[in-house]
Amino acid sequence: MDLLNIAAGVYAVDRAVKRQASTGNDTGIRFLNVCFSVQDLAFWQRSDITEVVEEILSFLTDENWSVAFKQAKAVSVPQQAPLDLSLMRRPRRIALYSGGLDSAAGLANRVLAGMDDYLLVTVGHHNKLRRLCAKQIKELSQLTQTPRQLHSTLTVNLQGGVTKRMRQQESSQRSRAFLFCAAAAVAAQTCQIEEIEIFENGVGAINLPVMTAMLIGGLATRGAHPTFLKRMGELASHVAENPVRYSLPFAALTKAEMLAPLKIHGLEAWAQQSQSCVHTSLREKASHCGQCPGCIERRQAFAAAGIAELIVGQYSFDLIEGKTLAPNSADYLRCYLDDAAAWLSGDTSIRHRLHWHLSGTDVPSEQHKLIAERQYRHAQEVMTTLGHLTGQRLAKVPN
Repeated sequence: MDLLNIAAGVYAVDRAVKRQASTGNDTGIRFLNVCFSVQDLAFWQRSDITEVVEEILSFLTDENWSVAFKQAKAVSVPQQAPLDLSLMRRPRRIALYSGGLDSAAGLANRVLAGMDDYLLVTVGHHNKLRRLCAKQIKELSQLTQTPRQLHSTLTVNLQGGVTKRMRQQESSQRSRAFLFCAAAAVAAQTCQIEEIEIFENGVGAINLPVMTAMLIGGLATRGAHPTFLKRMGELASHVAENPVRYSLPFAALTKAEMLAPLKIHGLEAWAQQSQSCVHTSLREKASHCGQCPGCIERRQAFAAAGIAELIVGQYSFDLIEGKTLAPNSADYLRCYLDDAAAWLSGDTSIRHRLHWHLSGTDVPSEQHKLIAERQYRHAQEVMTTLGHLTGQRLAKVPN
């Protein structure tokens, strides 16, 4: 419970304290001093535990966290006695499930491979997420004629005036993965399962920024990065007093390669129920804006996998056939395409960027070549599916 309370507190601080750009601090890097009330003060005040918490938060957000702890008040509320409610079956696997495209494709691939004994953990950090995930899980069971996966949801929300308008909140929220992984650790400990699976493709897990300037300042998410998952496993193992580790079963694949088997098994329409859009609160008539980085990656992956998407009701803007993109979206897409072209042309600068991105992490050097090869395959997919967009539509937007 201490771990969950700390993770929820971190998430609340990350959302409620906005980054403020200033002279010499273009990305608004914050210096956050936070004190948490905990029940087991002696444990959390251990220097090794405090240090790993600070390391995790600093790595995730690329900011400065100073963490302290104090004794929480004793809980006087009567606790419900445990009820012996036996499950119809006991899960042998644990995985995080967000309702996104990688989560959906990952789960489908596992179920198709005969692995249908999961407890899926969802952290409901925005409205409708739990219902979306539950609907996906139910329909996948029906389509594949397999047992429905067990599903557990932890719902969180901010209280007070800060919740009234999203513009009052910090939009990056890089610390979300800490809360997600903490919830999964509690579920794994309850079920006595050691391994927690993260359904993320390898390109997304490493998440090489499309610009060198994005290497610092928390401008790229690290929520599935191997270094974060290793540190999180260390902390969760200390808390549980049992081994806990996080794994990336699809680390060798691109997003399109994760999607390809779904087409073979007739799950194309089901996969399109997933959510990828960054602007979860700004859409009206469609489920995706069609222009944000999440939507761009989604369109590219479906196209590369040979899956025709339903556009009406799905996208407010048709990236592939639509009008000229908005300036910010066009800027990102141009960088995205330039990045792919650099890989295919053998530009050494892109490999230097990957080297800088991996330096100082726990990714073994012997894996760097495999990561570069995966980035190259992804670049081929990008240019094959979206390369034609470098023409008139992008040229209309000033550099």
